[in-house]
Amino acid sequence: MKKWLVILLYYLLISCIGQEKSKIIPTENIKQKKIMTTEKFDPTIFEENKENGEYNFIKKDGTKVRQTEGVNDYSVYEYPEPPSFFMKFKRFSKETKILQQDVTRFPNSFLVLRLEYDNNGKLIEEQNYDIPYKFTFEQLLLLLKNEQDTIDIYDYKSTTIGRKSDGDGTFWFIRYKKVLGRREVIKVDGVTGEILERSFYPHVEN
Repeated sequence: MKKWLVILLYYLLISCIGQEKSKIIPTENIKQKKIMTTEKFDPTIFEENKENGEYNFIKKDGTKVRQTEGVNDYSVYEYPEPPSFFMKFKRFSKETKILQQDVTRFPNSFLVLRLEYDNNGKLIEEQNYDIPYKFTFEQLLLLLKNEQDTIDIYDYKSTTIGRKSDGDGTFWFIRYKKVLGRREVIKVDGVTGEILERSFYPHVEN
């Protein structure tokens, strides 16, 4: 009994350390979970509705969908209606029609989650890009809501949210339009949520 208890504690310790240090779930752990996807692409509907090589439509919830065809795969882009933020990119095998890649990202900006599946639909890789950001995207939105300036998060042309995590630290960057001819920049600590810097740069309006 003591032997099994020691082994259990050992694996729990390894699991905790791995979650803290790694952004990618090891393949062997994924295989143990046996996570599968049954999502498939329907080429018949695509062929019946495509125009100029792509099929565009809107779901009942307002999500705009664009489907395209490649040499070896089909690609699907999903753009949700506000108040949702994150878009989806999905890639399906042309041979099996099974989902191979599922990516969640902020439009024209940072990645949130990437899932990779094999030809049988089994999850083989998962990368969560949110892990370093202890100060979450939702907390960032609350911070921006309390700013004196009005920052339109849904104005993707004038407002951009970016982030990076490297040896220099973990940061959020918000760029937005306050007056013509320039863009304001707010740099936020991605762990504590502290506003580290406010600046601006010249911008030529289109």
